[in-house]
Amino acid sequence: MRHWAYKPKNIVMTTRYNSLNQEIRERFGQRVNRITINAGLTCPNIDGSRARGGCTFCQDASYFGISFMEGASLRQQIENGINYLRKRYGGDACVAYFQNGTNTYADAGKLRSLYNEALSYREIRGLFIATRPDCFSEEIVELLAEMNRRTYLWVEVGIPSHRDDRNRALNRAHTVAEFEESLGRLAARGIRVCAHVILGLPGEDREEILEKSSYFARVPIHGIKIHNLVVFKNTALEKQYVQGKYQPLELSDYASLCTDFLENLRPDIVIHRLNAHGPRDLTVAPEWSVNKLATMNAIHAELERRDTWQGKNFGAGGLS
Repeated sequence: MRHWAYKPKNIVMTTRYNSLNQEIRERFGQRVNRITINAGLTCPNIDGSRARGGCTFCQDASYFGISFMEGASLRQQIENGINYLRKRYGGDACVAYFQNGTNTYADAGKLRSLYNEALSYREIRGLFIATRPDCFSEEIVELLAEMNRRTYLWVEVGIPSHRDDRNRALNRAHTVAEFEESLGRLAARGIRVCAHVILGLPGEDREEILEKSSYFARVPIHGIKIHNLVVFKNTALEKQYVQGKYQPLELSDYASLCTDFLENLRPDIVIHRLNAHGPRDLTVAPEWSVNKLATMNAIHAELERRDTWQGKNFGAGGLS
């Protein structure tokens, strides 16, 4: 994305990073929760169009939200989610988060029907759509542009690494060039893109993670989701772990690397997440990952200890 030039923005952070919670409250003036949706869509590296077996770390059941029940329709999932939010928080404002599978990997007509059904509820204030870099036909991009004109939209694009060799090792079956090409087309239409990256990949060290953060600071993303790599049951990564070919990060190491990553990012990038966690009964390692609060506390403590913040080092080494 060398044609893109960063234009500095005045960002006032209420915490040490530019959080999605802050973005949501500034836009809507209230708490807005997410309802996680499984639309039953597959993925091009599961169905064989690009690869088979899925990503080495992928365990679809780990993404099921509170609103999901086996065999539940889209409408049932949304209504379950809305009712749950009313009981727990006393409010029902939410966004529909199409998470499981690749949610731009279908005929545009089918996708339009799914998105429209979600938006038919008054409680739904926007759409979050999780997908891959290689699933953006021109027709799909135009559909997303249409949704972007209608509602608050984020398109989450999975791209664990800035290096093709790392992504190949994860059986991602797409390239960084495909990410950049799709990103450019989405950015040209003003669509918010959240890159979904992972820290602690097999073979990845601190220097590479700093390179990764510098890369994502330079491309025209609007948000980023930062995850620790979790070993789930019944995955290829579990086999690597059992065979001693992969060792997860310790919590202290992850907190330190996540802080390094934040320091190098542009300050305007919205931080959607800082950790990954799944159900305890599906998690093999690391044990600390099942405790979201402890993970977040460790990252916040490291930010405080260093007296640092998102973007503190942005501009060093020619990043501006």
